[in-house]
This record gives sequence, structure tokens and C-alpha cells, in this order.
Amino acid sequence: MLTLHSFVGIALHLPMTLVLPIDDVIADIASALATNIAVLLSAAPGAGKTTRVPLALLDADWLAGQRIIMLEPRRIAARNAATYMAQALNEAVGQTVGYRIRLENKISASTRIEVVTEGILTRMLQDDPELTGVGLVIFDEFHERHMASDLALALCHQCQQVLRPDLRILVMSATLDESALASALKAPTIRSEGRSYPVTTHYRSRRDANERLPQHMVRVINEALVQDDHLQGDLLVFLPGQGDIQRVQRLLEETLPANIRAMPLHGQLSDAEQKAAIRPSDEFRKIILATNIAESSLTIDGVSIVIDSGLERRMVFSPGNGVSELTTQGISKASATQREGRAGRQAPGLCYRLWSEQDHQGRKAHIQAEIAASDLAPLQLELLQWGAAADELLWLTPPPAAHLQQAHDLLSQLGLTAEQQLTEHGRRCAQLGLEPRWANALWKAAELGMAKSACELVALLQEPGIIRQQDDIELALLRAKQHPSWNSRIQPLAKRWYSQLTKQADSATLDVGFVIACAWPDRIAKRRGSGGTQSRYQLSRGIGAELLQDSTLDKYEWLAIADLAGGSPNKIRLAAPLSSHSIALLVEAYPQLFNRHIEVSWQDNGQLLAEEQQRLGALVFSAKRLTNLNADDWQNAWRSYFNNSKNSPLNDLHWTDNALNLRQRLALLHRYNKDKNEWPDVSDTALSANINDWLMPFLNQARHVRDLAKVNVMDALLSLLSWEQQQTLNRLLPTHIQVPSGSNIAIDYSADIPILAVKLQEMFGYEGQPTVLNGQIALMIHLLSPARRPLQVTQDLPHFWRNSYADVRKDMRGRYPRHPWPEDPLSAEATRYTKARSKS
Repeated sequence: MLTLHSFVGIALHLPMTLVLPIDDVIADIASALATNIAVLLSAAPGAGKTTRVPLALLDADWLAGQRIIMLEPRRIAARNAATYMAQALNEAVGQTVGYRIRLENKISASTRIEVVTEGILTRMLQDDPELTGVGLVIFDEFHERHMASDLALALCHQCQQVLRPDLRILVMSATLDESALASALKAPTIRSEGRSYPVTTHYRSRRDANERLPQHMVRVINEALVQDDHLQGDLLVFLPGQGDIQRVQRLLEETLPANIRAMPLHGQLSDAEQKAAIRPSDEFRKIILATNIAESSLTIDGVSIVIDSGLERRMVFSPGNGVSELTTQGISKASATQREGRAGRQAPGLCYRLWSEQDHQGRKAHIQAEIAASDLAPLQLELLQWGAAADELLWLTPPPAAHLQQAHDLLSQLGLTAEQQLTEHGRRCAQLGLEPRWANALWKAAELGMAKSACELVALLQEPGIIRQQDDIELALLRAKQHPSWNSRIQPLAKRWYSQLTKQADSATLDVGFVIACAWPDRIAKRRGSGGTQSRYQLSRGIGAELLQDSTLDKYEWLAIADLAGGSPNKIRLAAPLSSHSIALLVEAYPQLFNRHIEVSWQDNGQLLAEEQQRLGALVFSAKRLTNLNADDWQNAWRSYFNNSKNSPLNDLHWTDNALNLRQRLALLHRYNKDKNEWPDVSDTALSANINDWLMPFLNQARHVRDLAKVNVMDALLSLLSWEQQQTLNRLLPTHIQVPSGSNIAIDYSADIPILAVKLQEMFGYEGQPTVLNGQIALMIHLLSPARRPLQVTQDLPHFWRNSYADVRKDMRGRYPRHPWPEDPLSAEATRYTKARSKS
């Protein structure tokens, strides 16, 4: 265990203050980890948890000289944390403390603390499920609830439970629903309250509905610069996205004095640009325009004023249409607290919130977990590679079932899975460490000899902001080679993928449309008309979309869409033309996506016009007229007729009285039976939806609409029942019932309550109440006159005999004197005849 002497020795080398709030609980953390395999640390912003805790635990007995892996959600935070800790040890990064992020690896054989980003930790677990040589995994800033962090925690927890009972997990956060996580992990919670300076908070709503965010933000920045001039620290401004940062920066640069500079801070900047934004300056005062990258993890010295837009950009996925939309939404109270705390790290500060105090009270308490609103195809691929179903793992927020199903369907469609298992192609895609759609596209491109250029294309598409939304992607790819990010980020990433795909040089010209279509077959689009200046397309998944205004793509019949914005209508932001050659390549690469379909149209005279189509989802790629259909084609034709008929196609069948009676009896049984699956649903909707189960076998000889009238509908309905069910149906709901006169009277099942219509004289002597369905339903008895007109309608025959019969007798005996009307109907003999015939 780390001794006080050794910890103080480390602390003396820290470039900032010697004592940090986290120091008060370091011993508690080490002690808790000595007796628990999972611990939760709740530490206020600025407490020092990120850089102090890993160093303090290096010599713990339970660690036994093994490595510590610390997960940081963002690259800049991972790099800065490792650098800070290395400086505390008077070492270079890569010795005791190192980091691994995308395209950067600063570790060595002597590295004991590895700071890694989320994807790196997941890849480590997949490559070595036991995490050999690792004694502790630290999840920093877990409150951000990234999907990759949730997944990594779930995998680490199962590793711990199944393979490594000695592995420790430490989850650190500033603003989190601690009780839920502590309960899930069965972990004790240690708290460090922190010693931040007081921050005075002001609320500044928009002046009116016409004031846009950039103008609103600049107005409040100028207010802070003028009214709070005594606070000479820097301003940290939170904005939702890169576009907002650029707009605010342009407005500020028109009026700022030379000693104040507006500097952007977001994930798309180079390392040098990010460092310039967070590095203290003695030459000028800074206004740091940042996304939520600056909300946690990063230490930004010298900030005394925070101005918070209260907004962030988050990806929201709709499993219904398969579209992920980057939306601007309000931050949670927890995020607002995080941002506010940035102003009180080193001295008293100020925070301006660009919303009302009333609005603040209505905000959510915590950040929504990314897993609850994301495309889960990447997560599903990782789970299949890991070998566990989602419901076998620990989740603070379980992945939604609809999102998992959509992910499952997609991976199957792309050929990455079969029968819930990864195919060989799926395993190759998983090894690339890339989103499954693009991994699949790269392997398909490699098979056609365009691996290198496809890797460059996909790497470019991973860098937002370089390609304009209306760009022709092929031209954008050429221009991108002159962009500063080409050599620093795009090309290195492309080379990494290329080395995993093949060592062979490209032998074919890059087909941009084909590569995009391989990743997004559900976004292949066909033009369906023009409206004004915007062309409309239909996507293979059935939804519609429009090109952006002034797009140069409206001249193409077919498009492969790389970026689709959800909305009404959906907007095609980035796409490439899809040639007939590209489509032919797709058919060869994805035979499972295309299907042969017989499209039929029925003429007014009842004859069939048929067309054989090759389809991808809702789109028709080719079609030819059919004159002769085989038996299967006729079956498909009739299915199409019943599925697409404007009127109820069941009306074209000849419903005999017996067929109607059977259907009515089945409907009654289905309604009354508790187990709805025991008896078939025979409603119009159910019968139309399930024609394969009952009607199609009876249409083998039908070649014209008029032939539908020849179908024996009763036999077709009976095919839904087993022999035993048919017998049970006749027993529970008989078609006829024998009345006291000996007549077999048909029961009418067309009403909600079955009706027995019978001459009154035929029920003489019957004291009970006729029922069906084992006595559950009393028949509605229509007692008829000799002229077969209703005299009385009752569900209580005994009551009728006792209370109403006398009045009926009084009215009827004079009108029908030839028929018996005894004073005591219960002692009289039932008869279907007149008095004279009865005597004879």
C-alpha cells in the first residue's frame, strides 16, 4: 500500500499546489480497494481525482506490481492526464505513465499506468478477456455515460466475475446517480467534497424570440467583460457545436481589443490548437469558446468566468427509420454544475447561464445515457465478439430492445452474422475496430481491388467538418489531400486499416457510390420526382428524403447516401451517385439483399398483369413483363392481390351461410377464450394478414378474380382447426339446438349474443334457459308468433313463463285461435303444429 511518505514525495513534484481535496480520501480509497473488488469514488470537480488517485495506488499490496488502466472519455483529456502524472514523477510520458489513444501510443515495457480512450479499452478486452497483467481498471468521468464506457464497464465486470476475481474496478465521477451504480456493482462509495471557491451565478435569458444564440452569447460576453472587469481571469464559454463556435468567434473578432483573444476548443482541432487554447498566457486574456469537451477531465487554469449556453450536441437514433440525428438539446442540471465549477477552481468566480432560473428547475437531473438513444450495431458486434448476450451483462442503463433488434437485423443484412453468431466476414470486420457498416464496406472494397482508396475515403468521412454538406464526395476527396488533417489524421488512419485488409496495391478505380452503398444499403435512394429546386428520393428502407438546396446531385437517378438528417422531410446532406455498374457490383456483393418479386396489377375485367422485379427493399432495380407464371408466381400474385387491394379482398370470396356461421362461431370462441392463441382470430385484419395459413392452398387453380367465388370458404376456414378442435367447436357452439317440440333450430351467431329464434309453442314445457359454451352464454331467445314474428325477446325464459306469458296469451289467442295457448305453458306439450293437427 502507498505510504504517506511515498505519496508526499510524489505530491512534491506536482506542478500545481501541493494539497488537493482528493488527498483527504486517498487512504480510504486504497483501503476500500484492498477489501472490495469494486469501489465508487464521487469527487467534486477540481478535486484532483484524475491525476492523484492512479499515482497513489501504484504501490498497493493488492495491485501486486500489475498495471493500472485508466479510461478517459476524450483524447485530449487522456493525453493531458498522462502528461501531468509523468511530470509529477519527473519522467517523460511513456515511462511509468503513458497513454494510448487513436493513432498515438506512448507506452513502454516499464509503463505501469496506461491512460486510454474508450475504444482502446474495449479492444484490449476483446484481445485479452482476462486483462493479463492488469490489476485495476479506473473509469474516469463515468457520469458522461458514453456507450463505450458502459460497454467497457459491462465487459470488465463479467471478466471480474468469471475470469479475474482479483481484478479491481474503480469508477470515478463528479455528478452521477451514485446509489444506482453502487447498488449495481455492490460497491462502497467514497466521497470527496472538494474545496472549490464560491461561484456567483446569474441567469440571462434571450431578450426575445428573434435573438439567436450567437448574438445572445456575444451580448452576455460583452456584459461580463465590462461589468466584471475586476476579474482578470479568462472566460470559458460553452457552446453546443463547432458551427456555433465559429459564428461567435467571427462576431467577437469584430469588436475585441488586442489584449483579448477568442480561441476555439473542440475535438476537431489539432493537438497544437487545443494546447494553445488551454495553455495559460501572460500576453493576453482569453475567451475560450468550447464544446462540452471542456466540461470535465481537462484542467484549464486561469478561468474566472464561465458563460454557459446550456446546450450540447448529442446523437439521437431512431430505430424505426434507422437515422441517427445530431440534435441540439438542453444540458442536465449535473452538466450545468460541472460547467459552473470551472469558474471556481483557483479563486472566486462568476457563471452566466443563458437560460432562466425557472427553466433550470425543469431540467433533468443527470445526463441521459448514450446507450439509450444510439445505433447499437457497434455494441451488438462487440457483444457477439465477446460471446455474451446483452441480458447477461451488467448495465446501469440496459440497451433498449428495439435498438438491439434493429442492430441485429442490420448485422444479419450485411452478412456479419448468421443464427446469432459472427460469420467469418463478421469476425474480420470486428478486428478492424471500426463501426460495422464501414468495416463491412472496406472489406467489400478490398475484394474488388480498391482497398487503399476506400480506406482514405472512409477515414475522410470520419472527420466531420472537412467535407461540406453539398460537396461531391469524389471532388472533396481530392481537395482533402491538401487539408492539414490529411497527413496528421486521415492518412495515418487509412494506412492502419489498409495494413489489416491487404498488402496488395489497388487494381481498380475507387467507386465511391459502391463503397457508401456497402455501408448503407438501407440508404440507397432512387429519384422519384422534383418539387421546386429540391429533388425527392425514395430510400430502400421505404422512407423519403430530399436533397439540400442547390445540390449538384439532383441530376442522378440513383444515390448512395453517406449522411442523412432526420426530419420532415429527411435531408440528404452527403451522397454519391450510384451508376449501373455500381449496382451490378452490389448485386454480386450482396445477393442476400436483393429479392425477386412478382408485381401484379389486376385489370377491371379481373385479368392479371404481371411483372418480374428485382428489388432492394422498397426500390425496383429492374423489371420485365411476365406472360406465363408458374405455380409459385401465382401464389405470390394472389398474395399481392390480397395485400394491396383497396377494398376488403375477402368480399370477393363467396361466403355461404354455413361459412359465415362457422366464422361467427370462431369469432365468439376467440373472444371468450382466455388463451387467445387457442382459437384462431378470424377478423378481417387477421384473415387478410394470414392468408398463407388458410386461403392460399385453396387458390391453386384460381387464375382470374371471378375464380375467387369458386373457393370453398368453409373448408378453407376449417383448415385452421385440427380434427379435435372441430369436434370441440361443435360441442361448445353447436349450429343447431333441439327444442322441446323435437325441432332442430339453427342458432344465429351473427350478433354479440347468439340468438335462438323459435315459435313460442315449440318451447312449452321447457323450464330452463338454453345456453352454449358450457353454460357461459345464455341464448337470446326470440319467441315467435305462428306468423314467425317476435312476440318476446328474453335471456330469462323461466321469468317469461311466470311473468309475461299471460299477457302474451291474452293478446294472441284471439288472433291465432287455431294454435294452442294453454293457461299453464309449463305443463303443456310442446308442438310445432296447430291444435287440429296435433290432435290427429
